[in-house]
Amino acid sequence: MKSVAPLGFGVIALTTGGFISAGAVPGSVTAISSLARGSYFEAAVEGAVSARPSGGVAFGLVGDSATGVAAFTITLGAESPVGAILFTSLEGKMPAPGRYQVTDAAVAGATGFRASYIAGSAERPSGLFRAERGILEITASSAGHISGQFSFTGAGFLASDPTDERSAVTVNGAFTSTRPSLAARPAQP
Repeated sequence: MKSVAPLGFGVIALTTGGFISAGAVPGSVTAISSLARGSYFEAAVEGAVSARPSGGVAFGLVGDSATGVAAFTITLGAESPVGAILFTSLEGKMPAPGRYQVTDAAVAGATGFRASYIAGSAERPSGLFRAERGILEITASSAGHISGQFSFTGAGFLASDPTDERSAVTVNGAFTSTRPSLAARPAQP
């Protein structure tokens, strides 16, 4: 994880914000959903950081549809003052209901997710923790809805000492999100 610390928290905040505010660009990007009513999560973080993040959920494909290089993301609490959680699958498609391994690296032949917990707010992050192991259970999944629960342990660093990457957290929670109707969206300029 040493490569993450020098990047700085500005990049982390920018990346997290990008997942929540991505917009559709015809022919190049499939956008994730906007925050909507019916989208909510709650989590508990214990260890190097103790927090109870909650708030909005966004999900969907991010990437280049022309080349087929895309990732599926679930972003929890991008606007939360106590932390955000990001799940990413490099399979580039909506996951079916089921249990998925959460690891810090892709395992050959395995389906799974990578996860991160960013402590603090997007404007003032106070730590970064990458999941080492855990489970993400998708309980419902369709083009307009996703719900599930998760539990993972992660290692990382606090902003007070980014050179010490031995800090650990345990993150548990649940989420649900329903996309707004496409007919209700305003036209793109």
